[in-house]
Amino acid sequence: MQPKDYNDNFFDYHLAGALKSAEAIIPVVLNYIKPRSVLDVGCGIGAWLSVWKKNGITDIFGVDGTYVDTSRLMMDQSLFRGADLEKGFSVDKKYDLVSCLEVAEHLHEEFAESFIQLLCSAGDVILFSAAIPGQEGTQHYNEQYPEYWKILFKKSGFIAVDCLRTQLWNCSDISWWYRQNILFFVKENSLENYPKLKEFYLLHGDTVLSLIHPELFEHKLNKILHFQETLKTLL
Repeated sequence: MQPKDYNDNFFDYHLAGALKSAEAIIPVVLNYIKPRSVLDVGCGIGAWLSVWKKNGITDIFGVDGTYVDTSRLMMDQSLFRGADLEKGFSVDKKYDLVSCLEVAEHLHEEFAESFIQLLCSAGDVILFSAAIPGQEGTQHYNEQYPEYWKILFKKSGFIAVDCLRTQLWNCSDISWWYRQNILFFVKENSLENYPKLKEFYLLHGDTVLSLIHPELFEHKLNKILHFQETLKTLL
């Protein structure tokens, strides 16, 4: 069961998993990029930003919907801006790293391209994940395979660097949706500034496979088996 909308229960439901995932993922990200500033678009109450701060990055900022209860933020309220992400958002500067994790699927498809353009305008490296078709979740309007997002980022001059998923795939401390979906997108003419990302890109190119994590597959399989047994009983 999952909450039906973006209320306090939605954030409570995901909080523990977000914190635990961030604590495992951020040190791996830091092997590739050493940001002094991080923008989290779709930050919720700031779970990921709180872990970035624990890792020494104090220049942080979060953007999410006006439905977020700012009294529950895990950072100072001055570091948060409420916005309708479908209508756009603005920030006062470019950030070393822009994080947008399991957010883009919550926007209707007609806003996808303009949303990606805004992410790209906010920084040269984007840490990105979005739900694939059939993943399911609260108000998922635009579930797409990674190739879809890769095409949109390419329009803004960003290339995919899929160096994280194989390292995180079997880490049970990380929620499976991050392990399945998380990618770097890097501004192509800035790739020289990130030697480890460049090294991976030169070896592997911008190939991004559409992967389904076994935990999602097993969840779907169990649903099918449950429905089959229910139908047998009814018939």
